[in-house]
Amino acid sequence: MSNPPPHSASPTAAIGTAPVSFHRGLWWRPNQLMQPRPWLQFTGVLALLVYGFFGIALDSVPDKAFQLANLCGLVILAIYGKPLHGVSLRRSGIVWLAVAAIGVSLISWVASWILQPQWAESSFKVHRLANWFAMIPVAVLLGGQARNAYLLWGLALLGLLLSPWISGGGLTEWRLGLTWWRRVDFGLHNAQHTAMLFGTGALGLLALAPSILRNRRGCWLYRAAWLLALAICITAVILTKTRGVWVGLLLALLVTLCAAVITLQKYYLSHRRYITAAVVAACGASVLVGYLCLGEIVEKRLEGERNTFALLQQGDLDKVPYTSVGIRLHTWAEALNWIAQRPLVGWGGNGRSLIFDYSPNLPDEVKQRFGHLHNSYLDLLVNFGLLGLLLLGALVYWLVSRCLRFYRAGLLSGSNLVFALSFAVFFGIINLFESYLFFESGRLLLALVGGGLLTQLWAAKRRQAADMGGQTPL
Repeated sequence: MSNPPPHSASPTAAIGTAPVSFHRGLWWRPNQLMQPRPWLQFTGVLALLVYGFFGIALDSVPDKAFQLANLCGLVILAIYGKPLHGVSLRRSGIVWLAVAAIGVSLISWVASWILQPQWAESSFKVHRLANWFAMIPVAVLLGGQARNAYLLWGLALLGLLLSPWISGGGLTEWRLGLTWWRRVDFGLHNAQHTAMLFGTGALGLLALAPSILRNRRGCWLYRAAWLLALAICITAVILTKTRGVWVGLLLALLVTLCAAVITLQKYYLSHRRYITAAVVAACGASVLVGYLCLGEIVEKRLEGERNTFALLQQGDLDKVPYTSVGIRLHTWAEALNWIAQRPLVGWGGNGRSLIFDYSPNLPDEVKQRFGHLHNSYLDLLVNFGLLGLLLLGALVYWLVSRCLRFYRAGLLSGSNLVFALSFAVFFGIINLFESYLFFESGRLLLALVGGGLLTQLWAAKRRQAADMGGQTPL
């Protein structure tokens, strides 16, 4: 998709800027959403950048930085988020969804005390759902500036590319993966989470390629760095041997590919057929080369599950062995039984743990090894029921629908729309095979990717409201 034409109104004139002295450098743009105290903005931004760079590979320091950034962002929103041009960020739809997340958690917790007090959590906890909305304080600190979002994303990508040396085995781990086809994880929780992070990096590099690869001074340096980073991300995804991420990445790449075809056809109307044929041929050649180079590793990864798939086709779940896929199938079947008993509000925040603690149909070895269902949606239904699933659907709909709306209005770039759509497809699919939504890595991605998009949506809404001269809901 092509970038929309630049908006006629100056963002600074339409929104207003914060006279913060430390923003005057080229590395960071001023907060256009609100005008907080300079020291508060500076503290929050510094903590956010530390979290963005180290949050992928380290634990304690990034966690404290995230808490500080989260606190600063929320304080800024609460104190300085007054209405401007008829738009109040404090009353934004996504803020109300965050409030609804607290309500869903509370309802589920109260229901667990009423229905099964012996298994209920001793205290009310909101972090399992509230973590999804960490993008709100991140968006506040980014200040409605696309430049700031790109800087944060770039810093996070750099931290990811350096993670083999920060938390993993460095060149030794790369050598084992490339030479002996060992499964790598670079010390990032496990290989599945490593695959998710590098897959997201690849999608971001592809979606933002028009901006990164454009003609400018030193463009060849940017292009070489882009190509190297993309090659590293894709290679890492392959070496993690995570089938669910492979599927999610392939389908997300189709979104990016369709966007590229549409863009090229718009620019070259008289050559649409040739462009489509060339893209199809290039894709076919890429698939062929990929299969010739990587077919062995893919076949080995799938070989151990052929018996599992055969038994599943026969409908004989009881005989399915407890392999990687088999464990998922057995635990999913057990989860469906628990969900059927509490479909609306679930079993409480610890619902998925109850399955492994008290289910009579799972072997002890599986109960001891696992505490989640390897599926975010089943985890969500077991914990919070249909109310939790509706909350997640509302969040996705709110973000995607507004990305589409502001792109059509010329207020959001095509690159950001492609990134939003491809990431939504990617993240939605991989959560079918792992409970990323309830892990630290999932929170980090939602905060960084979602926050970078949300800050631009808020800025777009302010510009739109300024032009219309009236109040419109956000």
